[in-house]
Amino acid sequence: MARKLPYLFIALAAGIIVSASFSAGFFVGLENFFEDLLFSEKYFNHNEIVILGIEDESIRNIGQWPWPRKVFADALLKFNQNPPAAVGLDVIFSEPSRLGIQDDRALADALNEISYPVVMPAEAQPLILENGQARAGNLSKPLPIFENSKNVSLGSVNLISDRDNVVRRFPLAVDGVKAFAYELVKKSGKEVLDESSLSGINKIVYALPPAQIGYMSFWRILEDEDFLSKLKGKIVLIGATAADLHDEQLTSFSRGRAMSGVGIQASIINMLLSGYRLSSLDAASSFIWIFFSALLPALVFMMVARSSLAAVAVNVIFGFIYLILIILLFDKGIAVNLLHVNFSWVLSTLWVFGYRYFVVEKEKREIKNLFSKYVSKDVLNEILSDPAKVKLGGEEKEVTVFFSDIRGFTTISEKTTPKELVRILNKYFTAMTKEVLDNGGVLDKYIGDAIMAFWGAPIDDPDQAENALVASLKMLDKLKELNKELKAIGDPEINIGIGLYTGPAIVGNVGSDLRFDYTVMGDTVNVASRLEGLNKEYKTQIIIGETTKNKIKGKYNFKFLGSVAVKGRKEPLNIYTIESQ
Repeated sequence: MARKLPYLFIALAAGIIVSASFSAGFFVGLENFFEDLLFSEKYFNHNEIVILGIEDESIRNIGQWPWPRKVFADALLKFNQNPPAAVGLDVIFSEPSRLGIQDDRALADALNEISYPVVMPAEAQPLILENGQARAGNLSKPLPIFENSKNVSLGSVNLISDRDNVVRRFPLAVDGVKAFAYELVKKSGKEVLDESSLSGINKIVYALPPAQIGYMSFWRILEDEDFLSKLKGKIVLIGATAADLHDEQLTSFSRGRAMSGVGIQASIINMLLSGYRLSSLDAASSFIWIFFSALLPALVFMMVARSSLAAVAVNVIFGFIYLILIILLFDKGIAVNLLHVNFSWVLSTLWVFGYRYFVVEKEKREIKNLFSKYVSKDVLNEILSDPAKVKLGGEEKEVTVFFSDIRGFTTISEKTTPKELVRILNKYFTAMTKEVLDNGGVLDKYIGDAIMAFWGAPIDDPDQAENALVASLKMLDKLKELNKELKAIGDPEINIGIGLYTGPAIVGNVGSDLRFDYTVMGDTVNVASRLEGLNKEYKTQIIIGETTKNKIKGKYNFKFLGSVAVKGRKEPLNIYTIESQ
Protein backbone atom coordinates (compact mmCIF):
# COMPACT_ATOMS: atom_id res chain seq x y z
CA MET A 1 0.00 0.00 0.00
CA ALA A 2 2.86 2.38 0.77
CA ARG A 3 4.00 2.10 -2.87
CA LYS A 4 0.60 3.36 -3.98
CA LEU A 5 0.30 6.34 -1.65
CA PRO A 6 2.17 8.67 -4.08
CA TYR A 7 -0.67 8.18 -6.58
CA LEU A 8 -3.13 9.55 -4.03
CA PHE A 9 -0.87 12.48 -3.14
CA ILE A 10 -0.50 13.36 -6.84
CA ALA A 11 -4.29 13.23 -7.31
CA LEU A 12 -4.78 15.41 -4.23
CA ALA A 13 -2.30 17.97 -5.58
CA ALA A 14 -4.09 18.05 -8.95
CA GLY A 15 -7.44 18.47 -7.20
CA ILE A 16 -6.12 21.35 -5.07
CA ILE A 17 -4.64 23.19 -8.06
CA VAL A 18 -7.79 22.86 -10.18
CA SER A 19 -10.01 23.81 -7.23
CA ALA A 20 -7.90 26.92 -6.66
CA SER A 21 -8.32 27.84 -10.33
CA PHE A 22 -12.09 27.28 -10.03
CA SER A 23 -12.30 29.42 -6.89
CA ALA A 24 -10.32 32.23 -8.50
CA GLY A 25 -12.60 32.24 -11.53
CA PHE A 26 -9.86 31.48 -14.01
CA PHE A 27 -10.82 30.51 -17.58
CA VAL A 28 -14.36 31.90 -17.25
CA GLY A 29 -14.39 32.98 -20.89
CA LEU A 30 -13.31 29.55 -22.07
CA GLU A 31 -15.82 27.90 -19.76
CA ASN A 32 -18.60 30.08 -21.22
CA PHE A 33 -17.54 29.10 -24.73
CA PHE A 34 -17.75 25.36 -23.98
CA GLU A 35 -21.02 25.83 -22.09
CA ASP A 36 -22.54 27.54 -25.15
CA LEU A 37 -21.79 24.41 -27.18
CA LEU A 38 -24.11 22.42 -24.90
CA PHE A 39 -27.23 24.38 -25.87
CA SER A 40 -29.71 22.33 -27.87
CA GLU A 41 -32.97 23.34 -29.46
CA LYS A 42 -36.03 23.34 -27.21
CA TYR A 43 -39.72 24.02 -27.58
CA PHE A 44 -40.52 27.67 -28.28
CA ASN A 45 -44.08 28.65 -27.41
CA HIS A 46 -45.16 30.46 -30.57
CA ASN A 47 -48.77 29.97 -29.46
CA GLU A 48 -48.20 32.38 -26.60
CA ILE A 49 -45.47 34.70 -27.93
CA VAL A 50 -45.61 36.91 -31.04
CA ILE A 51 -42.84 39.28 -32.16
CA LEU A 52 -43.78 42.24 -34.35
CA GLY A 53 -40.53 43.22 -35.92
CA ILE A 54 -39.55 46.73 -36.88
CA GLU A 55 -37.59 45.51 -39.89
CA ASP A 56 -36.59 46.81 -43.29
CA GLU A 57 -39.95 46.02 -44.94
CA SER A 58 -41.85 47.93 -42.28
CA ILE A 59 -39.50 50.90 -42.56
CA ARG A 60 -39.98 50.96 -46.35
CA ASN A 61 -43.77 50.89 -46.00
CA ILE A 62 -44.20 53.23 -43.03
CA GLY A 63 -41.30 55.64 -43.48
CA GLN A 64 -37.95 56.66 -42.08
CA TRP A 65 -37.06 55.63 -38.54
CA PRO A 66 -37.83 56.92 -35.91
CA TRP A 67 -41.51 56.81 -36.72
CA PRO A 68 -44.08 59.28 -35.42
CA ARG A 69 -45.53 58.08 -32.13
CA LYS A 70 -48.97 58.19 -33.69
CA VAL A 71 -47.92 55.08 -35.68
CA PHE A 72 -47.62 53.16 -32.41
CA ALA A 73 -50.82 54.77 -31.10
CA ASP A 74 -52.75 53.54 -34.15
CA ALA A 75 -51.32 50.06 -33.76
CA LEU A 76 -52.23 49.86 -30.06
CA LEU A 77 -55.78 50.98 -30.78
CA LYS A 78 -56.10 48.36 -33.54
CA PHE A 79 -55.03 45.70 -31.01
CA ASN A 80 -58.10 46.67 -28.95
CA GLN A 81 -60.32 44.87 -31.45
CA ASN A 82 -58.75 41.50 -30.41
CA PRO A 83 -56.91 42.38 -27.20
CA PRO A 84 -53.62 40.59 -26.62
CA ALA A 85 -52.78 39.39 -23.12
CA ALA A 86 -50.06 42.04 -22.88
CA VAL A 87 -47.89 44.12 -25.18
CA GLY A 88 -44.20 44.78 -24.67
CA LEU A 89 -43.23 47.96 -26.48
CA ASP A 90 -39.44 47.64 -26.64
CA VAL A 91 -38.87 51.24 -27.68
CA ILE A 92 -37.76 53.86 -25.12
CA PHE A 93 -39.65 57.12 -25.57
CA SER A 94 -37.42 59.02 -23.18
CA GLU A 95 -37.28 62.21 -25.28
CA PRO A 96 -40.16 64.37 -26.58
CA SER A 97 -41.29 63.62 -30.14
CA ARG A 98 -39.55 65.56 -32.88
CA LEU A 99 -43.06 66.24 -34.26
CA GLY A 100 -44.22 68.04 -31.14
CA ILE A 101 -46.44 67.51 -28.12
CA GLN A 102 -49.46 66.47 -30.19
CA ASP A 103 -47.56 63.39 -31.37
CA ASP A 104 -46.74 62.44 -27.76
CA ARG A 105 -50.38 63.04 -26.70
CA ALA A 106 -51.62 60.72 -29.45
CA LEU A 107 -49.61 57.86 -27.96
CA ALA A 108 -50.52 58.81 -24.37
CA ASP A 109 -54.24 58.89 -25.23
CA ALA A 110 -53.99 55.48 -26.91
CA LEU A 111 -52.27 54.05 -23.82
CA ASN A 112 -55.17 55.26 -21.69
CA GLU A 113 -57.88 53.96 -24.04
CA ILE A 114 -56.68 50.36 -24.55
CA SER A 115 -58.07 47.47 -22.54
CA TYR A 116 -54.87 45.47 -22.10
CA PRO A 117 -51.57 46.12 -20.27
CA VAL A 118 -48.48 47.55 -21.94
CA VAL A 119 -44.95 47.17 -20.60
CA MET A 120 -42.53 49.90 -21.63
CA PRO A 121 -38.78 49.70 -21.21
CA ALA A 122 -36.50 51.21 -18.60
CA GLU A 123 -32.75 50.91 -19.02
CA ALA A 124 -29.92 51.27 -16.52
CA GLN A 125 -27.04 53.33 -17.87
CA PRO A 126 -24.73 51.90 -16.69
CA LEU A 127 -25.82 48.62 -15.11
CA ILE A 128 -23.90 47.89 -11.91
CA LEU A 129 -23.66 44.33 -10.55
CA GLU A 130 -22.94 43.83 -6.86
CA ASN A 131 -23.30 40.70 -4.73
CA GLY A 132 -25.61 38.96 -7.15
CA GLN A 133 -27.92 41.99 -7.52
CA ALA A 134 -28.22 44.77 -10.12
CA ARG A 135 -28.60 48.51 -9.71
CA ALA A 136 -28.57 51.45 -12.05
CA GLY A 137 -26.05 54.24 -12.22
CA ASN A 138 -28.84 56.12 -13.98
CA LEU A 139 -32.23 54.73 -15.03
CA SER A 140 -33.52 55.88 -18.42
CA LYS A 141 -37.35 55.74 -18.54
CA PRO A 142 -40.18 56.80 -20.87
CA LEU A 143 -41.54 60.32 -20.56
CA PRO A 144 -43.90 60.77 -17.58
CA ILE A 145 -46.82 61.29 -20.00
CA PHE A 146 -46.38 57.61 -20.98
CA GLU A 147 -45.14 56.16 -17.71
CA ASN A 148 -48.10 57.53 -15.75
CA SER A 149 -50.68 55.92 -17.99
CA LYS A 150 -53.03 53.56 -16.10
CA ASN A 151 -52.23 50.68 -18.45
CA VAL A 152 -48.45 51.10 -18.47
CA SER A 153 -45.84 49.46 -16.29
CA LEU A 154 -42.08 49.51 -16.68
CA GLY A 155 -39.71 46.63 -17.25
CA SER A 156 -35.93 46.64 -17.25
CA VAL A 157 -34.57 45.70 -20.66
CA ASN A 158 -31.00 45.40 -19.37
CA LEU A 159 -29.11 42.28 -20.37
CA ILE A 160 -25.71 41.19 -19.09
CA SER A 161 -22.93 40.68 -21.65
CA ASP A 162 -19.78 38.79 -20.77
CA ARG A 163 -16.30 39.77 -21.88
CA ASP A 164 -16.81 38.06 -25.23
CA ASN A 165 -19.90 40.30 -25.79
CA VAL A 166 -22.26 37.34 -25.56
CA VAL A 167 -25.52 37.88 -23.64
CA ARG A 168 -25.95 34.97 -21.22
CA ARG A 169 -27.72 36.51 -18.19
CA PHE A 170 -30.37 39.01 -17.19
CA PRO A 171 -31.16 40.71 -13.87
CA LEU A 172 -34.57 39.94 -12.40
CA ALA A 173 -34.86 43.53 -11.23
CA VAL A 174 -32.95 46.81 -11.39
CA ASP A 175 -33.62 49.32 -8.62
CA GLY A 176 -37.02 47.75 -8.02
CA VAL A 177 -37.98 47.67 -11.72
CA LYS A 178 -38.68 44.06 -12.70
CA ALA A 179 -37.17 42.55 -15.83
CA PHE A 180 -39.04 43.45 -19.01
CA ALA A 181 -39.83 39.82 -19.89
CA TYR A 182 -40.85 38.94 -16.32
CA GLU A 183 -43.15 41.97 -16.09
CA LEU A 184 -44.78 41.07 -19.40
CA VAL A 185 -45.58 37.53 -18.25
CA LYS A 186 -46.96 38.83 -14.97
CA LYS A 187 -49.12 41.49 -16.61
CA SER A 188 -50.43 38.98 -19.14
CA GLY A 189 -51.84 36.90 -16.32
CA LYS A 190 -49.88 33.87 -17.42
CA GLU A 191 -47.91 31.75 -14.97
CA VAL A 192 -44.17 31.97 -14.43
CA LEU A 193 -43.28 28.32 -13.94
CA ASP A 194 -40.90 27.46 -11.10
CA GLU A 195 -40.77 31.12 -10.08
CA SER A 196 -39.02 30.31 -6.80
CA SER A 197 -35.93 29.20 -8.73
CA LEU A 198 -35.30 32.73 -10.03
CA SER A 199 -32.56 34.74 -8.38
CA GLY A 200 -31.10 38.23 -8.63
CA ILE A 201 -29.09 37.31 -11.74
CA ASN A 202 -30.33 34.49 -13.99
CA LYS A 203 -28.87 32.58 -16.89
CA ILE A 204 -30.88 32.80 -20.10
CA VAL A 205 -32.00 29.47 -21.51
CA TYR A 206 -32.18 30.02 -25.24
CA ALA A 207 -34.54 27.65 -27.02
CA LEU A 208 -33.67 28.45 -30.64
CA PRO A 209 -30.88 30.01 -32.72
CA PRO A 210 -31.47 33.59 -33.92
CA ALA A 211 -32.54 32.50 -37.41
CA GLN A 212 -35.38 30.40 -35.97
CA ILE A 213 -36.89 33.06 -33.70
CA GLY A 214 -39.77 33.92 -36.03
CA TYR A 215 -41.35 37.35 -36.18
CA MET A 216 -44.05 39.17 -38.19
CA SER A 217 -43.70 42.52 -39.90
CA PHE A 218 -45.05 45.39 -37.81
CA TRP A 219 -46.58 47.20 -40.78
CA ARG A 220 -49.03 44.36 -41.43
CA ILE A 221 -51.13 45.27 -38.41
CA LEU A 222 -51.83 48.62 -40.04
CA GLU A 223 -52.90 47.05 -43.34
CA ASP A 224 -54.26 43.58 -42.60
CA GLU A 225 -57.32 43.38 -40.35
CA ASP A 226 -57.33 39.56 -40.41
CA PHE A 227 -53.81 39.58 -39.03
CA LEU A 228 -55.00 41.26 -35.81
CA SER A 229 -57.06 38.23 -34.82
CA LYS A 230 -53.86 36.21 -34.49
CA LEU A 231 -52.74 38.40 -31.60
CA LYS A 232 -55.67 37.82 -29.29
CA GLY A 233 -54.70 36.54 -25.85
CA LYS A 234 -51.01 36.41 -26.67
CA ILE A 235 -47.94 38.20 -25.38
CA VAL A 236 -46.96 40.60 -28.15
CA LEU A 237 -43.50 42.13 -28.37
CA ILE A 238 -42.75 45.13 -30.56
CA GLY A 239 -39.11 45.88 -31.20
CA ALA A 240 -36.36 46.57 -33.70
CA THR A 241 -35.18 43.65 -35.83
CA ALA A 242 -33.65 45.59 -38.71
CA ALA A 243 -29.86 45.31 -38.74
CA ASP A 244 -29.48 49.06 -39.38
CA LEU A 245 -31.18 49.84 -36.07
CA HIS A 246 -28.31 48.15 -34.22
CA ASP A 247 -30.35 46.42 -31.55
CA GLU A 248 -28.66 43.04 -31.92
CA GLN A 249 -26.41 41.06 -29.60
CA LEU A 250 -24.64 37.72 -29.63
CA THR A 251 -26.20 34.91 -27.62
CA SER A 252 -25.20 31.46 -26.44
CA PHE A 253 -27.02 30.05 -29.45
CA SER A 254 -25.68 32.56 -31.98
CA ARG A 255 -22.76 30.61 -33.43
CA GLY A 256 -21.58 34.00 -34.68
CA ARG A 257 -25.00 35.37 -35.72
CA ALA A 258 -26.52 38.09 -33.55
CA MET A 259 -30.08 38.05 -32.20
CA SER A 260 -32.30 41.11 -31.95
CA GLY A 261 -32.89 42.54 -28.49
CA VAL A 262 -36.62 41.84 -28.79
CA GLY A 263 -35.77 38.25 -29.80
CA ILE A 264 -33.71 37.87 -26.61
CA GLN A 265 -36.64 39.23 -24.57
CA ALA A 266 -38.92 36.71 -26.29
CA SER A 267 -36.45 33.95 -25.38
CA ILE A 268 -36.57 34.99 -21.73
CA ILE A 269 -40.37 35.01 -21.81
CA ASN A 270 -40.30 31.53 -23.30
CA MET A 271 -38.04 30.23 -20.54
CA LEU A 272 -40.31 31.78 -17.88
CA LEU A 273 -43.44 30.27 -19.39
CA SER A 274 -41.85 26.86 -20.07
CA GLY A 275 -40.01 26.53 -16.76
CA TYR A 276 -36.59 26.26 -18.44
CA ARG A 277 -33.85 27.09 -15.98
CA LEU A 278 -30.08 26.94 -16.01
CA SER A 279 -28.26 27.25 -12.70
CA SER A 280 -24.61 26.66 -11.99
CA LEU A 281 -23.82 23.64 -9.86
CA ASP A 282 -23.26 24.83 -6.31
CA ALA A 283 -19.68 25.41 -5.18
CA ALA A 284 -19.56 22.52 -2.69
CA SER A 285 -20.75 19.98 -5.27
CA SER A 286 -18.33 21.42 -7.85
CA PHE A 287 -15.38 20.97 -5.47
CA ILE A 288 -16.44 17.39 -4.73
CA TRP A 289 -16.67 16.59 -8.43
CA ILE A 290 -13.30 18.22 -9.15
CA PHE A 291 -11.57 16.21 -6.41
CA PHE A 292 -13.35 13.01 -7.46
CA SER A 293 -12.23 13.58 -11.06
CA ALA A 294 -8.67 13.96 -9.81
CA LEU A 295 -8.85 10.94 -7.50
CA LEU A 296 -10.30 8.47 -10.00
CA PRO A 297 -7.26 8.39 -12.33
CA ALA A 298 -5.05 7.58 -9.34
CA LEU A 299 -7.33 4.69 -8.35
CA VAL A 300 -7.39 3.41 -11.93
CA PHE A 301 -3.59 3.45 -12.17
CA MET A 302 -3.39 1.71 -8.79
CA MET A 303 -5.72 -1.07 -9.97
CA VAL A 304 -4.52 -1.38 -13.57
CA ALA A 305 -0.94 -2.28 -12.77
CA ARG A 306 0.12 -4.06 -15.95
CA SER A 307 -0.31 -1.36 -18.57
CA SER A 308 -0.09 2.40 -18.29
CA LEU A 309 -1.74 2.76 -21.68
CA ALA A 310 -4.67 0.64 -20.49
CA ALA A 311 -4.99 2.86 -17.43
CA VAL A 312 -4.96 5.96 -19.64
CA ALA A 313 -7.62 4.38 -21.88
CA VAL A 314 -9.85 3.68 -18.87
CA ASN A 315 -9.46 7.29 -17.76
CA VAL A 316 -10.36 8.54 -21.23
CA ILE A 317 -13.54 6.45 -20.99
CA PHE A 318 -14.32 8.09 -17.66
CA GLY A 319 -13.70 11.45 -19.34
CA PHE A 320 -16.39 10.65 -21.90
CA ILE A 321 -18.70 9.55 -19.08
CA TYR A 322 -18.12 12.90 -17.34
CA LEU A 323 -18.95 14.71 -20.56
CA ILE A 324 -22.15 12.72 -21.10
CA LEU A 325 -23.19 13.32 -17.49
CA ILE A 326 -22.47 17.05 -17.82
CA ILE A 327 -24.60 17.21 -20.99
CA LEU A 328 -27.46 15.37 -19.27
CA LEU A 329 -27.30 17.68 -16.25
CA PHE A 330 -27.16 20.71 -18.54
CA ASP A 331 -30.32 19.50 -20.24
CA LYS A 332 -31.90 19.27 -16.79
CA GLY A 333 -30.92 22.86 -16.04
CA ILE A 334 -27.72 22.32 -14.04
CA ALA A 335 -24.56 23.84 -15.51
CA VAL A 336 -21.47 21.98 -14.34
CA ASN A 337 -18.09 23.65 -14.76
CA LEU A 338 -17.13 21.51 -17.71
CA LEU A 339 -13.66 22.96 -18.12
CA HIS A 340 -12.43 22.44 -14.56
CA VAL A 341 -13.99 19.00 -14.14
CA ASN A 342 -12.25 17.80 -17.30
CA PHE A 343 -9.08 19.71 -16.50
CA SER A 344 -9.00 17.90 -13.15
CA TRP A 345 -9.03 14.37 -14.56
CA VAL A 346 -6.72 15.28 -17.45
CA LEU A 347 -4.15 16.89 -15.14
CA SER A 348 -4.34 14.04 -12.65
CA THR A 349 -4.05 11.44 -15.43
CA LEU A 350 -1.01 13.15 -16.95
CA TRP A 351 0.74 13.53 -13.60
CA VAL A 352 -0.01 10.00 -12.44
CA PHE A 353 1.08 8.63 -15.82
CA GLY A 354 4.29 10.67 -15.56
CA TYR A 355 4.95 9.31 -12.07
CA ARG A 356 4.24 5.76 -13.24
CA TYR A 357 6.48 6.09 -16.29
CA PHE A 358 9.44 8.02 -14.88
CA VAL A 359 9.49 6.62 -11.35
CA VAL A 360 7.59 3.35 -10.93
CA GLU A 361 8.20 1.87 -14.36
CA LYS A 362 11.82 3.00 -14.34
CA GLU A 363 12.43 0.10 -11.96
CA LYS A 364 10.51 -2.22 -14.27
CA ARG A 365 12.47 -1.06 -17.28
CA GLU A 366 15.72 -1.75 -15.43
CA ILE A 367 14.47 -5.21 -14.52
CA LYS A 368 13.33 -5.77 -18.10
CA ASN A 369 16.72 -4.75 -19.38
CA LEU A 370 18.34 -7.11 -16.89
CA PHE A 371 16.16 -10.16 -17.55
CA SER A 372 15.07 -9.79 -21.19
CA LYS A 373 17.97 -11.88 -22.46
CA TYR A 374 17.65 -14.53 -19.79
CA VAL A 375 13.99 -15.37 -19.26
CA SER A 376 10.93 -16.04 -21.40
CA LYS A 377 8.45 -13.29 -22.21
CA ASP A 378 5.81 -14.86 -19.92
CA VAL A 379 8.22 -15.02 -16.99
CA LEU A 380 9.36 -11.47 -17.68
CA ASN A 381 5.76 -10.17 -17.74
CA GLU A 382 5.08 -11.82 -14.40
CA ILE A 383 8.20 -10.27 -12.93
CA LEU A 384 7.22 -6.86 -14.24
CA SER A 385 3.72 -7.19 -12.80
CA ASP A 386 5.28 -7.39 -9.34
CA PRO A 387 8.96 -6.41 -9.15
CA ALA A 388 8.91 -7.31 -5.45
CA LYS A 389 9.08 -10.97 -6.53
CA VAL A 390 12.68 -10.34 -7.50
CA LYS A 391 14.72 -9.72 -4.40
CA LEU A 392 17.91 -8.36 -5.84
CA GLY A 393 20.85 -9.34 -3.70
CA GLY A 394 20.02 -12.99 -3.13
CA GLU A 395 17.53 -15.28 -1.43
CA GLU A 396 17.28 -19.01 -0.92
CA LYS A 397 14.83 -20.83 -3.20
CA GLU A 398 14.28 -24.33 -4.44
CA VAL A 399 15.42 -24.48 -8.05
CA THR A 400 16.11 -27.00 -10.78
CA VAL A 401 19.55 -26.41 -12.29
CA PHE A 402 20.42 -27.40 -15.85
CA PHE A 403 23.90 -27.96 -17.30
CA SER A 404 24.75 -29.04 -20.84
CA ASP A 405 28.11 -29.49 -22.50
CA ILE A 406 29.26 -30.36 -26.01
CA ARG A 407 31.07 -33.67 -26.22
CA GLY A 408 34.37 -33.58 -28.09
CA PHE A 409 34.38 -29.80 -28.32
CA THR A 410 38.19 -29.76 -28.53
CA THR A 411 38.08 -31.98 -31.60
CA ILE A 412 35.47 -29.76 -33.24
CA SER A 413 37.61 -26.69 -32.50
CA GLU A 414 40.60 -28.30 -34.13
CA LYS A 415 38.62 -29.16 -37.30
CA THR A 416 37.17 -25.68 -37.86
CA THR A 417 38.47 -22.17 -38.14
CA PRO A 418 37.61 -19.73 -35.32
CA LYS A 419 35.10 -17.97 -37.55
CA GLU A 420 33.38 -21.24 -38.49
CA LEU A 421 33.40 -22.35 -34.87
CA VAL A 422 31.65 -19.15 -33.77
CA ARG A 423 29.04 -19.61 -36.52
CA ILE A 424 28.33 -23.19 -35.44
CA LEU A 425 28.16 -22.25 -31.75
CA ASN A 426 25.81 -19.35 -32.45
CA LYS A 427 23.46 -21.67 -34.29
CA TYR A 428 23.65 -24.22 -31.50
CA PHE A 429 23.20 -21.71 -28.66
CA THR A 430 20.26 -20.07 -30.44
CA ALA A 431 18.40 -23.36 -30.84
CA MET A 432 19.11 -24.56 -27.28
CA THR A 433 18.39 -21.21 -25.60
CA LYS A 434 15.03 -20.95 -27.31
CA GLU A 435 13.91 -24.18 -25.62
CA VAL A 436 15.03 -22.88 -22.23
CA LEU A 437 13.08 -19.67 -22.60
CA ASP A 438 10.03 -21.26 -24.25
CA ASN A 439 9.67 -23.59 -21.28
CA GLY A 440 9.91 -20.96 -18.55
CA GLY A 441 13.58 -21.28 -17.72
CA VAL A 442 16.21 -18.65 -17.01
CA LEU A 443 19.39 -18.64 -19.03
CA ASP A 444 22.16 -18.18 -16.50
CA LYS A 445 25.24 -18.07 -18.72
CA TYR A 446 27.31 -19.62 -21.47
CA ILE A 447 30.54 -21.14 -20.19
CA GLY A 448 32.61 -21.81 -23.28
CA ASP A 449 30.57 -24.48 -25.03
CA ALA A 450 28.47 -25.20 -21.94
CA ILE A 451 25.02 -23.83 -21.10
CA MET A 452 23.79 -23.18 -17.56
CA ALA A 453 20.10 -22.50 -16.88
CA PHE A 454 17.64 -22.88 -14.02
CA TRP A 455 13.93 -23.08 -13.23
CA GLY A 456 12.03 -21.97 -10.10
CA ALA A 457 13.38 -18.43 -9.86
CA PRO A 458 12.95 -15.49 -9.90
CA ILE A 459 9.29 -16.55 -9.64
CA ASP A 460 8.08 -19.73 -8.04
CA ASP A 461 7.35 -22.57 -10.43
CA PRO A 462 5.67 -25.66 -8.95
CA ASP A 463 6.35 -27.52 -12.22
CA GLN A 464 9.97 -26.48 -12.46
CA ALA A 465 11.40 -30.03 -12.61
CA GLU A 466 9.03 -31.11 -15.36
CA ASN A 467 9.55 -27.90 -17.33
CA ALA A 468 13.30 -28.38 -17.13
CA LEU A 469 13.00 -32.00 -18.31
CA VAL A 470 10.66 -31.04 -21.19
CA ALA A 471 13.13 -28.35 -22.28
CA SER A 472 15.99 -30.86 -22.12
CA LEU A 473 14.18 -33.46 -24.22
CA LYS A 474 13.20 -30.81 -26.78
CA MET A 475 16.84 -29.74 -26.93
CA LEU A 476 17.83 -33.26 -27.85
CA ASP A 477 15.15 -33.36 -30.56
CA LYS A 478 16.22 -29.95 -31.81
CA LEU A 479 19.83 -31.12 -31.85
CA LYS A 480 18.93 -33.95 -34.24
CA GLU A 481 17.47 -31.39 -36.68
CA LEU A 482 20.48 -29.12 -36.24
CA ASN A 483 22.92 -31.96 -36.94
CA LYS A 484 21.13 -32.73 -40.21
CA GLU A 485 21.68 -29.12 -41.26
CA LEU A 486 25.31 -29.15 -40.16
CA LYS A 487 26.00 -32.45 -41.93
CA ALA A 488 24.39 -31.15 -45.12
CA ILE A 489 26.84 -28.26 -45.33
CA GLY A 490 29.86 -30.26 -44.19
CA ASP A 491 30.07 -29.00 -40.62
CA PRO A 492 30.87 -31.37 -37.76
CA GLU A 493 27.92 -32.77 -35.84
CA ILE A 494 27.32 -31.94 -32.19
CA ASN A 495 26.68 -34.30 -29.31
CA ILE A 496 25.79 -33.05 -25.82
CA GLY A 497 25.29 -34.24 -22.29
CA ILE A 498 22.67 -32.78 -19.92
CA GLY A 499 22.50 -32.80 -16.14
CA LEU A 500 19.45 -31.81 -14.05
CA TYR A 501 19.22 -31.51 -10.30
CA THR A 502 16.62 -29.98 -7.97
CA GLY A 503 17.45 -28.50 -4.58
CA PRO A 504 17.97 -25.32 -2.54
CA ALA A 505 20.23 -22.59 -3.88
CA ILE A 506 20.95 -18.91 -3.40
CA VAL A 507 19.39 -16.88 -6.22
CA GLY A 508 20.24 -13.25 -6.84
CA ASN A 509 22.64 -10.68 -8.23
CA VAL A 510 26.27 -11.56 -7.76
CA GLY A 511 29.16 -9.35 -8.78
CA SER A 512 30.35 -5.80 -8.22
CA ASP A 513 28.72 -2.39 -8.35
CA LEU A 514 29.96 -2.08 -11.92
CA ARG A 515 29.00 -5.48 -13.26
CA PHE A 516 26.90 -8.32 -11.92
CA ASP A 517 24.94 -11.37 -13.05
CA TYR A 518 21.65 -12.81 -11.93
CA THR A 519 22.64 -16.37 -11.07
CA VAL A 520 22.27 -19.31 -8.69
CA MET A 521 24.92 -20.61 -6.31
CA GLY A 522 25.24 -23.54 -3.96
CA ASP A 523 25.56 -27.28 -3.72
CA THR A 524 22.63 -27.85 -6.11
CA VAL A 525 24.60 -26.13 -8.87
CA ASN A 526 27.66 -28.27 -8.21
CA VAL A 527 25.60 -31.48 -8.26
CA ALA A 528 23.89 -30.54 -11.55
CA SER A 529 27.30 -29.86 -13.12
CA ARG A 530 28.61 -33.19 -11.78
CA LEU A 531 25.60 -35.08 -13.22
CA GLU A 532 26.19 -33.51 -16.62
CA GLY A 533 29.77 -34.80 -16.55
CA LEU A 534 28.63 -38.34 -15.70
CA ASN A 535 27.05 -38.69 -19.15
CA LYS A 536 30.49 -39.59 -20.51
CA GLU A 537 30.87 -42.38 -18.01
CA TYR A 538 27.33 -43.80 -18.49
CA LYS A 539 27.22 -43.23 -22.25
CA THR A 540 23.98 -41.25 -21.90
CA GLN A 541 22.74 -37.85 -23.05
CA ILE A 542 20.73 -36.85 -19.97
CA ILE A 543 21.10 -37.67 -16.27
CA ILE A 544 18.78 -36.38 -13.53
CA GLY A 545 18.95 -36.60 -9.78
CA GLU A 546 16.36 -38.38 -7.66
CA THR A 547 15.03 -35.07 -6.24
CA THR A 548 14.22 -33.98 -9.78
CA LYS A 549 12.65 -37.32 -10.73
CA ASN A 550 10.40 -37.28 -7.65
CA LYS A 551 8.92 -33.90 -8.64
CA ILE A 552 8.05 -34.88 -12.21
CA LYS A 553 4.35 -35.72 -12.60
CA GLY A 554 4.38 -36.80 -16.25
CA LYS A 555 4.93 -40.37 -17.39
CA TYR A 556 8.46 -40.98 -18.62
CA ASN A 557 10.60 -44.11 -18.99
CA PHE A 558 13.07 -43.45 -16.21
CA LYS A 559 16.02 -45.82 -15.95
CA PHE A 560 17.91 -46.12 -12.69
CA LEU A 561 21.63 -45.81 -13.34
CA GLY A 562 22.82 -46.39 -9.80
CA SER A 563 24.19 -44.41 -6.88
CA VAL A 564 27.16 -42.13 -7.18
CA ALA A 565 29.30 -40.37 -4.66
CA VAL A 566 29.34 -36.61 -5.02
CA LYS A 567 32.09 -34.49 -3.59
CA GLY A 568 30.97 -32.79 -0.37
CA ARG A 569 28.12 -35.27 0.27
CA LYS A 570 28.19 -38.14 2.75
CA GLU A 571 25.35 -40.08 1.18
CA PRO A 572 25.53 -41.39 -2.39
CA LEU A 573 23.15 -39.87 -4.94
CA ASN A 574 20.67 -41.92 -6.95
CA ILE A 575 20.69 -40.95 -10.61
CA TYR A 576 18.42 -41.69 -13.59
CA THR A 577 18.23 -41.25 -17.32
CA ILE A 578 15.34 -41.21 -19.77
CA GLU A 579 14.99 -44.09 -22.21
CA SER A 580 13.40 -43.63 -25.61
CA GLN A 581 9.61 -43.63 -25.36
